[in-house]
Amino acid sequence: MKIKLTGDVYNISNRIKEIDKGYYVVYDTSKSKFEIHNSCQIGSSYCLTIPFDSLDCRSLDYVNQTRSENIEKILNRIDNENKLIESREKSSALNQVCESIERKERE
Repeated sequence: MKIKLTGDVYNISNRIKEIDKGYYVVYDTSKSKFEIHNSCQIGSSYCLTIPFDSLDCRSLDYVNQTRSENIEKILNRIDNENKLIESREKSSALNQVCESIERKERE
């Protein structure tokens, strides 16, 4: 069951509306998760799931960070993280090859 929140202790649901007038908060009781929906979206209103157990200031930060206006920053961050992972994997593979060659040379 999904319950639309109209208020909360920290007033987060109203503060999320300040980010975008179409935003509203829903609590999904089956998943025990908070979701952000946007009434201005065409099709599904679902935007994102809050990755925290409670609705607090972290939720505001998360909603701000994941806005579509930030897509370029998000994609750049993902690309940079992927490049770092790839570089580490290449370095690790190279080290393994070097160690294998050194072992064979000692034999």
